[in-house]
Formats: sequence, C-alpha cells, structure tokens
Amino acid sequence: MDGKLNYVYAVYQEGSFTRAAEKLYISQPSLSAMVKKAEQALGAVIFDRGTNPLELTEAGRAYIQYIERVRQCEEELNEKLWDIQHLTKGRVRLGGSNYVLSGIVPLILERILPQYPGIEIELVEEKSFTLEKMLQAGELDLVIDSFTPGEGDAAQVYHHLLDEKILLAVPQGDPDNQALEDCQLTRDMILRGKSPARSLPGEALEGLLSKPFILLRRENDMYQRAETIFRRVQIQPQVRLELDQLFTSLQYTKAGLGCSFVTDTLFRYGSHHQGICLYPLGEGAGTVRELCVVHKKGKYLSYACRLLIDTARQVFGG
Repeated sequence: MDGKLNYVYAVYQEGSFTRAAEKLYISQPSLSAMVKKAEQALGAVIFDRGTNPLELTEAGRAYIQYIERVRQCEEELNEKLWDIQHLTKGRVRLGGSNYVLSGIVPLILERILPQYPGIEIELVEEKSFTLEKMLQAGELDLVIDSFTPGEGDAAQVYHHLLDEKILLAVPQGDPDNQALEDCQLTRDMILRGKSPARSLPGEALEGLLSKPFILLRRENDMYQRAETIFRRVQIQPQVRLELDQLFTSLQYTKAGLGCSFVTDTLFRYGSHHQGICLYPLGEGAGTVRELCVVHKKGKYLSYACRLLIDTARQVFGG
C-alpha cells in the first residue's frame, strides 16, 4: 500500500502522531509532514488536531474507509497469488472461544496439519462479541462459534457443523439428584443419541433452577441462553459467580459450588462427565444452538481456508 496511506492509517489507529511515529520508527515531524501532504493531495483536512485523542473529520472518515478497502484488496490479491504459487501452503487466522479451541479445533487440525505441514494456523481466543468484531474488521479469516438458528448476520456466511443441545449440570452431591436419576443423561446416552427414561418434571426443573448458579458473563452467548431459560420458567437466578469460560464453569459445578449450563458437545468430544449430573432442558427457546464456521461475506477464501472449512464439515457431518 502507498506509503502515505500507511502513515495516515497508523495515526488513525493510534489516535496520536507521537504514538504512530514510534510505531513506524520515524520522527514525529516527518510523520506530520507526510500526513500534511496527504491532506493537500486530498484537498481536505483528515484529522481534527484540536482533540485528544485525534478524531477524524468527515472527509477523514471517507478517506479511512478508502484506505481499508485498499488494504482488503491488497490482502486478497496476496492470498490469490499465494494460492497460485503454493497450493499446499497458506495461512489461516482462526478465532474461537476457549471451549472451541480446546475441544473442537484439535479434531479438525489433526486431519490437516500432518498432511499439509506448510499450512500455518494462527489461533485467536476471544469471546463471541470480540470475535465478530475482529472478523468484520478483517483481523480474522474464519471464526468457529455458536449461533441461534436463523439469526445470523447478513454480512457473514455460515457453514453449519452441528447442533448443540444446552444441558443443565448439577453437582453430583446435590440431594435432589437421587429422586431424578431416571431423568439424567449419561455420556454414553449422549454418544448414542438416546434420551433419559422420563423427562424432567416441571416442578423438578423449577427446583433445580432455583439453586445457586455459576453463569458466564453477559457478553457470552451462554449467558443470553441462560437468561431465556430462566425467563421461560419465571425464576430470578441466584448467581453465585460469573465466569468467562464454559470449561471453567463446569469445573466449579464439579466442585459443588453451583449449577451451570453446558453443551452436549463438551461430553460428546471430551470426558468431562465425572462429578456432575446432567439434565436435558427439552425443546424450548434457548436450548439448541448451531456451531458454525463463519467468514465475512464477499471475502476471498484462500485454499487453506477452504480446506479448513471442508475438513470441519467432514469431521462433524455438517
């Protein structure tokens, strides 16, 4: 990309001529002069220098949008050229939650990396909200995450992998489990696609949902689903702790500190069933979500990205 575009974009990202100059390893007067030349060529001021941090003028916002389109076009060109020259190589920036990167992604990569050792995978672990922003900003090529069926973003393309069922995890030592043994799921039942002998009675569900809970934080998809489930039975949750990761909440439930909501995928592709009792939540709102590979609509997909998507769908039958 043209040098002055890089200089302007660095100032925009840093919100400061001083920090941008340090990042670019040039002096601040030199950077200021380059930005001034860009403004003269544009015929308009790009930055409002009376603000701290610097803010864009209306012309500046249009100019930054132009720079971002140029950056995207250059990135796509480089990816296409790389595909042409290195059919068995490439790089994928893949984002996911802790649960996805530790339990789902290894099952995909164990099929790819031994056969294509030249492919580089950069993994980024973040929450769903942050991953979506990074995907739209072009900072990630692909994201594997969970979504409510039919409620995806029109600016993204979704490749379905599997449906996840939301389960209620209760500490094994809870005395109510004994009378509800025939309502519980085991890992073997999950693997075989079997259901418990009887459904959890409404009053029993209300009793379990009235216990202390370990919930994920508000920006997490599972918090939104928990809120829907509690609202459905008109119960105000007793939140004992709020955590960031699904795996962590399950460990706290195993320790007897409270109930939590988990997914059947945790047990289908991992052995995390000791120390808890699992109950299905039926077919109500918030109890099923789709696990998908997602990319930005209109983005050029490199050979390596397409290989990862195809392999993921083969692994999970998507």
